[in-house]
Formats: sequence, structure tokens, C-alpha cells
Amino acid sequence: MPRQRVSYGEVVRFRVSADEKTALSAASEREGVPESEVIRRLLRAEVGLFLPVADVDRPAIKGLHEQLRKIGGNLNQAVRAMNAGRVGYEPALAKSLAALLGMVQPMNKRLAEMARPARARRSPDP
Repeated sequence: MPRQRVSYGEVVRFRVSADEKTALSAASEREGVPESEVIRRLLRAEVGLFLPVADVDRPAIKGLHEQLRKIGGNLNQAVRAMNAGRVGYEPALAKSLAALLGMVQPMNKRLAEMARPARARRSPDP
């Protein structure tokens, strides 16, 4: 399966000490990701955003994402059938279905973000 490309639109530049640069390079090497990904993960952890999951967990997250996507599709069909008059309209049920759909969609988006692989670390140029 081809790797998903992620485009980041903003560029941040800053200076660090030699010790900080050494620590950053070591973390990058240890994790097998670019230095920018190490910094991105630290930022995401600090502000409460989701971090990438380990490769071993990615298939399980993708499976959850797919199942939740199917549930969302079923909820959409139920709401559509009710709105089209194909089934009896129940205000309480319509409200519950809309609330469920409102919860499923953001969760599904988060699962998709979690399942996205981190960028691979490039080998240094010779």
C-alpha cells in the first residue's frame, strides 16, 4: 500500500544549542524519523493533539477507522430514510441519530489522523 503524503504548509525556524541539537539528532535516530517529526511530536503532545501510533498498532487503528466509517454510513442512511418519509418520523430517534452521527464523524477523523504513518527518516547525503 503506498505511503500517504502529508503536506505541512507552515515553516518554523529556530536556533538551538549544540547540546539540544545533539539530543534532537539522537532522538531522530532512535525513532527513525526526521528531526522535524521529533519536534512535531513534542508539540502535538504538549497541546493535546494525537500522536502517530506505532507501526504494529496501525492495522488495528485502521480496522477501527473502517468499522466506524461503516457505522457512520448506516447512521446516515437511517437519517436519510427518516427525512425522506420511508420510515415513520420519531423526533426523539431523529435527535439521537443526529447526536450519534455528530460523535462518530469526529472520532473517525481522529482515527484517520492516528493511523497516518510518520515520515521516514532520510539517510544523510554522502
